[in-house]
Amino acid sequence: MAESFDFDAVVIGAGVVGLAIANELCDKFDNILVLDKESDFGQHVSSRHSGVIHSGIYYDKGSLKSKLCVQGNKLLYDFAKKHDVEYLNCGKLVVGHNNADLDKLTNLFDRGVSNGVENLELLTYEEAIEKQPGIKCQNALWVPSTGIVDSHGVMNCLQKQILEKGGIVYYNSEVISIDKIDSNYILSLKDQDIKIGSPIVINSTGLWCDEVSSMVGINKYKIHYCKGDYYQSNTYKNLKCLIYPLPDKIGLGIHTVLQLDGSVSFGPNAYYVDEIDYDINNNNLDSFYSSINKYLNIKKEDLYVDYTGIRPKPFAANEQPMDFVINNESELGFSNFINLIGIESPGLTSSLAIGKYVFSVLDIK
Repeated sequence: MAESFDFDAVVIGAGVVGLAIANELCDKFDNILVLDKESDFGQHVSSRHSGVIHSGIYYDKGSLKSKLCVQGNKLLYDFAKKHDVEYLNCGKLVVGHNNADLDKLTNLFDRGVSNGVENLELLTYEEAIEKQPGIKCQNALWVPSTGIVDSHGVMNCLQKQILEKGGIVYYNSEVISIDKIDSNYILSLKDQDIKIGSPIVINSTGLWCDEVSSMVGINKYKIHYCKGDYYQSNTYKNLKCLIYPLPDKIGLGIHTVLQLDGSVSFGPNAYYVDEIDYDINNNNLDSFYSSINKYLNIKKEDLYVDYTGIRPKPFAANEQPMDFVINNESELGFSNFINLIGIESPGLTSSLAIGKYVFSVLDIK
């Protein structure tokens, strides 16, 4: 007979969002469990990204992405300062090359202001080149609240806090079924003869969020895998700020990626794939070379493959990208089963704010 363990809440997924949620719940409950099928935290979306602390300029006013990104930006900087996690508040330039692009930059400026992003500036070429020598543009939007952070350091600190507060983080533990019995959820783990019970389950499984949702019979979500590659450069080092093109249909465009050691990569591009595969080749070199040379001079031979990541993108019926989905599924009869669907960018930036938001949507008597 399987051994049973009961918890006040179970978080499935030990990425940065899952850990942030669990850390928040540890302040409210006595007995919190985090489960992850991998051997350590952040093995997928949370470790294969640009490491950017976003500002909130891109998202529709009133959306979860806009609200949680702007809140999360401040929370993440404060967290990094307080816990000695390495970060750099370098700012970023979003560049345009003609008058039509200037209109788009102005729209981004207006959207950012309406979302509460502070100290935005529209710059001329002469003003932009003072921010980042060598940049190529006609105009640029200066976004001073953007930066970069050691996401591994953030996750390591969150896990440490969870453990110090009495929570448990349990790796190599893949959830294979979830049954609802009265007001309790019973989770079964692959190759482990144990049952885990809890009245609260948080589905923060990133690339597998739709699969975990379907375990309780909620099949309305579908995730698309959006892959993005990164190329590194030996020419550029210690750029003064991030440089972004204007966003495209499914991503923010191939931009500079600054590492805390001063090294520079470029990416990601964005294309859909049918399976989770982190292999990367040189097939996209020409498109990277063309894209980068719109805002910085670079030679093709100076670009070489670095790494790749995959983002979980949900789509509505009209195939338009959706906002973050963070739902207490009580209306479907699954009270305190919280689905987090499509937590892609700005998930890292929003993570601490998401933790607070998840607690706010729980049904607690």
